[in-house]
Amino acid sequence: VALLAWRAPAGPAAAGPHAGWALAACLAASTCYALAASFARRYLAGIPPLATATGSQIGAALGLALPTLWLWPAQMPGLRAWLAIAAIAVLCTGVAYILYFRLIAHAGPSRALAVTFLAPVFAVAYGALFLREAVTPWMVGCGLVIVCGTLLSTGLVRPRRRPAPGPR
Repeated sequence: VALLAWRAPAGPAAAGPHAGWALAACLAASTCYALAASFARRYLAGIPPLATATGSQIGAALGLALPTLWLWPAQMPGLRAWLAIAAIAVLCTGVAYILYFRLIAHAGPSRALAVTFLAPVFAVAYGALFLREAVTPWMVGCGLVIVCGTLLSTGLVRPRRRPAPGPR
């Protein structure tokens, strides 16, 4: 993610003085995902994935209530915006979390996290496919690093081991 953000087509300077903070927030979120998956496997075993997903979404809603009120727009968003928010909340977050916590329960945290590793690759692909965004060689290279790292971390590809030197 850091590599993709740093060499974005517009460059980090075009994002303004807050680009570093945005990158730090993204890396902090990735760290939280790693910790949360292991925490869920260890301390939430036996709790139905629907209950875990519901609890995490209620906690997130409560945590975002004050910033939402603080930053409420001057003009009320239209119906189309509210429907988009509802679709994202239900489909992209609610259903995804239920599947995510089921995956943690059945496949373990490291395999469940592999799904999140691939999100930047799909984001670039969807941007190119649906928004006609440019894909640079740097983005392709970063995507290959992500895919190879995911294959290694899940054990789908294993590095070759050299045989131990024996007596001569």
